[in-house]
Amino acid sequence: MVSPHAQEIEYALILSRMIDTVKEDPSQIRLTIYEFARARLKLDTSWTDEAERNRLLAALETAIQGVEDFSVRREEREQLGPPPAPAQIGSARSPAEPPPAPMRAIRQPGQAPEDTFVPNGAYWHPQVLPILDVRTRSLASTLTRCCIGVVLVGAVAGLALYKERAGIDLPSQLLSKLVRPQTKPPIPETPQQASPSIDPKTALASANALPFPVPSDYGVYALSDSALSELYLLPERVPDKRIAMSTPVDQPSRTTIPDGKAKFVLFRRDLAGNAPERMEVRVVARVMRALTFDARGKPTFSPISDAWNIRNVSYEFRVRPIAGNPEMLLVQPDKTDFTLPPGRYVLVLRDQGYDFTVAGKITEPSQCVERTEAANGTFYSECQKL
Repeated sequence: MVSPHAQEIEYALILSRMIDTVKEDPSQIRLTIYEFARARLKLDTSWTDEAERNRLLAALETAIQGVEDFSVRREEREQLGPPPAPAQIGSARSPAEPPPAPMRAIRQPGQAPEDTFVPNGAYWHPQVLPILDVRTRSLASTLTRCCIGVVLVGAVAGLALYKERAGIDLPSQLLSKLVRPQTKPPIPETPQQASPSIDPKTALASANALPFPVPSDYGVYALSDSALSELYLLPERVPDKRIAMSTPVDQPSRTTIPDGKAKFVLFRRDLAGNAPERMEVRVVARVMRALTFDARGKPTFSPISDAWNIRNVSYEFRVRPIAGNPEMLLVQPDKTDFTLPPGRYVLVLRDQGYDFTVAGKITEPSQCVERTEAANGTFYSECQKL
């Protein structure tokens, strides 16, 4: 399979080669125009009966033959050049006889226009030869303009023939664009239509005008007391909220903020144009103790030092853009007086958790769990006592 872009490049190269070949050879230009005229006439007369269609095609072939004969004679005359003076055909005169005055080209009533070719068998007076050269040059200029106008259409016809021989499938959209080029000039882009561009100086000035600092490196940060603290990603995936507890987390938090009046600044490339409307802060409860049973069924409590679990208890935060930087977002609670209780949390971005701890004494029961290891599985419950 060939990609569409590779196919278009191949077609463009074929067209370019054919155009170069045609424009360097006048005979190829004429043949291309003839083929286009035949194909166009067949298309325009497809609704007529066969007799009328054959009559029109015969008339076209006669016209093509006449134009071709005239063009061949003109090319031969240009290649041979003008004959020497003694060889010119004309009436004999003595050397002392003054040359006749040149004739002016005066069109008589019923005279053919200048852009018609010379019929076969016509004889011209020697003094009319300069007029013939003028008409020949005018006709050549007209033919050149016509050839340049339809050379691209002729190239498309040749490409269609090449497609039939080589088995290439030319897309119909590409053919329609080549055969019917756009004639309307492109509409200039107005300042209102132009895509907005971010000036680095303007972005820096906007960042300096914010009431809080902005990061210079990509990452996720907690904003507390006008200071940024980078949050680190947990290796464990954040489970769905329908799951009460995640797998155990045995790593302590690396980021601690002084209080729960925190906001968050997200600086990531993938957030430009793909930012969520809301984000969650999930509770990471500490496992304080575990309940186990011995062989006799006697329960035993044992303290646990470094074990946490991500719970389905969460707080919802709103996401807002930061002016001047589409890759930067501000995450904050809906209510300005909201405060996170002391404890450990993760800021959830999709299924990734960015870990942080709010300093202070644990007061919320959701921050403490107990683990019960029974014969039929492991169970968790909130601590009865903190």
